[in-house]
Amino acid sequence: MCNRINTPYLFSKDEKRVVELHFRSHEDWGKGVFDALKANIIQDLREKQSNKCCYCKMELGYDIKQVDIDHIIPKSVYPKFTFNERNLALSCPPCNTYKGKKDVLHKAIVNYPRSGRNLKIVHAHFDNYFECIKIHGVAIYEGLNSKGCDTIKKCKLFRLKSVIEKTKAAKEKESPISELVEKLRNASPQERELLKDAIKDLVGI
Repeated sequence: MCNRINTPYLFSKDEKRVVELHFRSHEDWGKGVFDALKANIIQDLREKQSNKCCYCKMELGYDIKQVDIDHIIPKSVYPKFTFNERNLALSCPPCNTYKGKKDVLHKAIVNYPRSGRNLKIVHAHFDNYFECIKIHGVAIYEGLNSKGCDTIKKCKLFRLKSVIEKTKAAKEKESPISELVEKLRNASPQERELLKDAIKDLVGI
């Protein structure tokens, strides 16, 4: 699993020209003229991040609504970093939404940081994720330092335990075995024997 992004997405000359011509404020990020650029960023960073969210390390989906380009330092607070290559990382939409415009810096800045020292949260390009956060099992997050704790809090990573439990319960409810067990409760003696055999076949007994 990816600890950090070793090389950011590097804009081509043409992409830099598009940004130069069409970027005036952070709200311009939503312009259609940047769609191809954003698609290239996603394609590049998927591989570099092992297709994992930079905050929760869950698998990213391939539908457009299942992956976000996160601005680590919020673009609404620091518009000039909207297209800064080291300010971009892929996250799942919930982590991006919960993090939102929250303050991630210890002190105000003029130039983009060269390290994660001034960041309150884990920076996908500068910090070793697993030195800051330990993941127990599938979705129990333990902060190993102040950055890890603040990332868990800002992105509400504690939400994932309940999400996974609900998903698992829903899948079990929809499984063929559950359906057969439910039928078994209301079946006649003759039907029960047939249903028991079907259940045995499914579980491999």
